[in-house]
Amino acid sequence: MRRLIILNPKSRAGTARNAFRKLESELRAKLGDFDVYETTAPRDATDRVRQTLKAGAVDQIIVAGGDGTINEAVNGYFENGLLLSDSIPLAVISLGTGSDFIKTIRQVSAVYDVSLQKNQYRQVDVGLVSTRSMRHYFVNIASAGIAGKIMESLKSSKFQHGSPAYFYHTLKSLYLYHPELVEVEYVDEKGNLQSRSSRLLNFFACNGRFNGGGMNWAPDASIEDGVLDAVIIGGVSKTRMVLASSRIYAGQIEGFPGASQFRAQKILLRSKKLIQGEADGEVYSSEPPAEVQYEILPRTLPLVL
Repeated sequence: MRRLIILNPKSRAGTARNAFRKLESELRAKLGDFDVYETTAPRDATDRVRQTLKAGAVDQIIVAGGDGTINEAVNGYFENGLLLSDSIPLAVISLGTGSDFIKTIRQVSAVYDVSLQKNQYRQVDVGLVSTRSMRHYFVNIASAGIAGKIMESLKSSKFQHGSPAYFYHTLKSLYLYHPELVEVEYVDEKGNLQSRSSRLLNFFACNGRFNGGGMNWAPDASIEDGVLDAVIIGGVSKTRMVLASSRIYAGQIEGFPGASQFRAQKILLRSKKLIQGEADGEVYSSEPPAEVQYEILPRTLPLVL
């Protein structure tokens, strides 16, 4: 079995390299020999995955890092809108601080370590978010509204690791954020076109279940059902949102103040104002008049499960 491990040494607040070294002998005992590539810059993982898939030089690619590195690797599976391989699967060794996507993986695959060793994989859904100027794939959750502000604040701060940091930047962004009217059009799971509007605080297009260091926005989401589980939060005071935040960690999105849910194959957000968002940690924006589209690509990515 030919394996490549892509290690982001800056994950886990810069301690990922040491954490990996402590695991390395055990991993070699279980997985056999493998090559290790350490990323050196943003999007380096994307480039390395593309090169590796084109060469067909390995049987498995493993990401050793956090959700951002996983996201970079997922985007490396695509080039010019085309999937580069459906038979070289992606696997994860969690070395991040938030480590949200691995939570979904382990709920789906109770024997994930065995699947990793045997290279057992399935084709799972991938999300695609696009504006007039960019296309970006995500395997976990893409969001808009205050979530984009939170990630922008997080990335520009020295305090950016773990749930406490996410909660701090949430409070800060909530104070500064002013909800704008957003029109939402979507194709539901039956193929019917629906629409609604909202003074948007938060929007989540969920393929996976968790983000923000364990916030469970979509407890029923599946990475194999061909739809996005969407959550819109609007028309509620910021104070009520903060007071109810513990419910999100418990997966109690039903009844959360101002929250509505739906499932969709494709979703379009429109606003006369700027729309900011993030997709698995990658910040994006659409200038006014803004349009952002989210869609699901069913059974696309080979993922070890």
